[in-house]
Amino acid sequence: MKSLRLSSPRIGELVVEQYEIPDRPPAGGILVAAHVTIVSAGTEIANYLGQTTERPPDRVTPYHPGYSFAGEVLAAGEGVEQFHSGDRIAGPIAHAARAIEDRPERLARFTHIPDGVSDREAALSQLSCIALNGVRKAGIALGESVVVVGTGLVGLLAGRLAQLNGALPLIGLELIPERRDVANRFGMDLVLDPAAETTYAVMESLDRGGADVVIEATGSPRAFVPGLAMARRGGRVVLLGSTRGHVEAFSPYDAAHRNGLTIVGAHVSTAPVVGTPNDPWTEAANRRVVLSLMQQKRLDVEPLISHTVVPTQAGEAFAGLARAPEKYLGIAIDWTRL
Repeated sequence: MKSLRLSSPRIGELVVEQYEIPDRPPAGGILVAAHVTIVSAGTEIANYLGQTTERPPDRVTPYHPGYSFAGEVLAAGEGVEQFHSGDRIAGPIAHAARAIEDRPERLARFTHIPDGVSDREAALSQLSCIALNGVRKAGIALGESVVVVGTGLVGLLAGRLAQLNGALPLIGLELIPERRDVANRFGMDLVLDPAAETTYAVMESLDRGGADVVIEATGSPRAFVPGLAMARRGGRVVLLGSTRGHVEAFSPYDAAHRNGLTIVGAHVSTAPVVGTPNDPWTEAANRRVVLSLMQQKRLDVEPLISHTVVPTQAGEAFAGLARAPEKYLGIAIDWTRL
């Protein structure tokens, strides 16, 4: 069977390509049809531009982006008991009209989409899982101050989930004015320009002389040292954005050691593969939580989708995100309109 998917054959280029997949899934696998996928402005754009160790600019390898999917099961292979034909599911699959997933460790990350949650909302569950993993790693207690550095999709989601977890106040830091406006509308208590002279004075005015928790959500190495400086003595700094590149002018003694900071890596892969009584929060468990919050309207993600495109417009959207990120927030690809 022929299907379509997004492919980046060269750095800075994205096309829709045809590819062949089996008509039926193998044992232990599922065949799915995408309804909506969401573009990750961090990881996917970094790979598209050749800015990662996975796809450095000197290595010419095709890249098939995407990991935020909502759609329908077309068929389930022998031995698959949790999913059936017609089920609406969400999970990590690349941008493609139809695809097969038969890796047990990946299939375990998928969950059913509950009634009342749209495909557009459910497709954002993957980035919500990434954000929630970071919030859990932060160990936020009711009434602790939280600063989110970077109010893109992941930062906004982390901020809202931190609020639900008890963050007070919740402060967002964002260089892009358009995103500061979105963060204000999304319910952050205070949104600041990190380049403003008064920003550090605001941090020092917090109850304990700095933020209890700083969540770094930009992925930029330039934000690392300033983020450390915003934390109180004994505070926690969570690296939620996939920070790539070397950090310049970083003195571990001055920036972290002397102040007793805890620095936590919160890549989504740090969630447990198998839940335990002490840590039940696998990616699938986190997905069920965020989908439930969406269903209850306690996590309203629809305002985070700024653009909806069809697959043939994805190349323009990727180029736009790379060139002018201030004009975009969440990009949804509608695979029902091929």
